Amino acid sequence: MWYTSYMEPRQVTYLLAIIEQEGGYLVYFPALPGCNAWGETYKESIRNAGEALAVYLESLEALGKALPEEHQTDDPVSLGITVRVPVIM
Repeated sequence: MWYTSYMEPRQVTYLLAIIEQEGGYLVYFPALPGCNAWGETYKESIRNAGEALAVYLESLEALGKALPEEHQTDDPVSLGITVRVPVIM
């Protein structure tokens, strides 16, 4: 009897942090150390983050490592924005 093992597909959501900086946007996944990207425009940074995430997850799979867990929310999409404002003393 032949047995085939396979993994059920599952959906995993990771929070993406976006920081606007001079000349573009830095994007990174806090739950995935070292998984970050850069783009001159918001749209480019999001696209580059998607590519970085794909490579990161493929690398984990190739190394036989488990996917890191992220705190799950009920919201399908979360966006956090950090705003720096001057402090007057």
